[in-house]
Amino acid sequence: MRLCYPSISIFTFCICLGLYQSPAQPAIPELNPKILILAQTSAQKVDPPPLLKPGSTGPDVQTLQTQLKELGYYNGAVDGQFTEPTKIAVSQFQTAQGLLADGIVGITTWKKLQAAIASKPTIITAPVPTSKPRVEPQPSKKNLIWWSVLGLGTLGNLVAVIYCLRWLHQVKQMQESQAATSNNKPEADKHRSIPQLPESTNNPLSASNSPSVTTSTPKLLPAETTSRLAKFSIVDELINDLYSADPAKRHKAIWDLGQQGDSRAIEPLVDLIIDADSQQHSLILSALGEIAIRTFKPINRALAISMQNQNPQVRQNAIRDLTRVYDMMSQITPILRHALEDTDPEVQSTARYALKQLNRIRVVSEQESLPEQQEKDG
Repeated sequence: MRLCYPSISIFTFCICLGLYQSPAQPAIPELNPKILILAQTSAQKVDPPPLLKPGSTGPDVQTLQTQLKELGYYNGAVDGQFTEPTKIAVSQFQTAQGLLADGIVGITTWKKLQAAIASKPTIITAPVPTSKPRVEPQPSKKNLIWWSVLGLGTLGNLVAVIYCLRWLHQVKQMQESQAATSNNKPEADKHRSIPQLPESTNNPLSASNSPSVTTSTPKLLPAETTSRLAKFSIVDELINDLYSADPAKRHKAIWDLGQQGDSRAIEPLVDLIIDADSQQHSLILSALGEIAIRTFKPINRALAISMQNQNPQVRQNAIRDLTRVYDMMSQITPILRHALEDTDPEVQSTARYALKQLNRIRVVSEQESLPEQQEKDG
């Protein structure tokens, strides 16, 4: 019997060497993952799957019921109780897999069940592309907000421009009336001095001067009338072209009206902006901005002329009218502040720039008003 112990140890050692078939590895760091895998598999093999039969309860029965339900063999409630419907479902699965249909879940049944679930195709990732088309309507909302902000801003500017045009018309009327009164005085003086000349033997000279004056006035009038008629006819033709069916002709008319800078084109352009597309919308906005710029230049010129007038009431009225104009311009600030909350970062940056420009105008006006307050306090 003592001779058998060494032979048994040698035999077991040879068997272990034969079972150990891992080849030599070229790199040392790869040994750790295999050791971990062996440890995990050994840990998994320690706990065999439970044996389930009618009357069993617990979470294992719930997992069994859910897996059978996924495979289509069980339609009952997942309550964790191994009842008769569960047994029928297990037996149906066993017959389908070629096993003994005894209704008891053993090791082989568990393995077949796991293999069937693993081989079941999962068609869950197919509806993922449906979420992509939903992103498309977002740019339209941003564009609508952007165009609405621009439209409100242009409408405010147009109201200010219309008011300025009315103010200019009033100033021109006042200037024309003053010029007419100032011109009538020297003409009356001339007419008074002319009858004194015939008494002094200069009748041919006065006769020669009088037709020259009469002939010079009709030469100047046709030039002014022809230029105005030509300008009006061009603007009227361009306004009629706004309602043309040709889009290229409409685009050209919008551009030419902006270059003309005539205020009569404001109302037709505003009416056209409602039903215009994005390209025409941008052209109309640029044309309205060009008209506004060209109308503000004569306003500044009229202010400079009215501030040099000898009548203090004219100067006071000019200052009051200008304050009204800038008050109307300041009404745009709530619209720009609302644009600061826009989802588009470009819209937000444009609104910030516009608010900075308006605030700069306010700061300059406040700095100019400080010396007046200091003089009053002093």
